Amino acid sequence: MIMRIEFVPGSLFEVPVQNHDHAFALMLAEFPYVAFYAKDASFDDAGAPIGAPMFTILVAKPAYASGGWGRPVRQLAGDSLPAIPRFFWQSPVKKSDCKIVEPIKRRVPATPSECVGLEPEAIWSAGHIVSRIVDAYEGRPNAFAESLRVKL
Repeated sequence: MIMRIEFVPGSLFEVPVQNHDHAFALMLAEFPYVAFYAKDASFDDAGAPIGAPMFTILVAKPAYASGGWGRPVRQLAGDSLPAIPRFFWQSPVKKSDCKIVEPIKRRVPATPSECVGLEPEAIWSAGHIVSRIVDAYEGRPNAFAESLRVKL
C-alpha cells in the first residue's frame, strides 16, 4: 500500500538524510511553508521545537507526499507554530527588480540589498532539501542555496 501524506499544519517529521542521520521538518500554518530543525533540536513540553530553525523554505509536495519522510512523529497545535518569515523575489532579467514577499502573500518593492539574508521564494525538491541539511551538518555552504541568493 502506498503511503500518501498531505500537508497538515503542525505536522512534525523526522526527515532521513545520509548515514542514518535526520533533521526535523515542521509544516507551518500555510502550504507549502516548512521549517527545518537540526537533529539535536530541543522541544518544549508541548512538543514544539525551541529556538530558530536552520532554515524555512517552500517545499514541493512530492518531497513528503510519497511517504519519504514517513508519518509525522507528532502533531503540534496551530497556535504553537512559528511565524512564516518573509522571503524575497528577484527578476532573473533585471536584478534591480526585487520584492520582499510578506507571509500574507503581499509583495513589497525592495532593493537587492534589502533582500540580503532572506530566503528566496523558490520551491525546493526532496534532493535539494537533503543536500542542504547534509551541508549544514558538515558546516559548508550549499551550492543550490547559494545559487538562489539575491544578486547585488
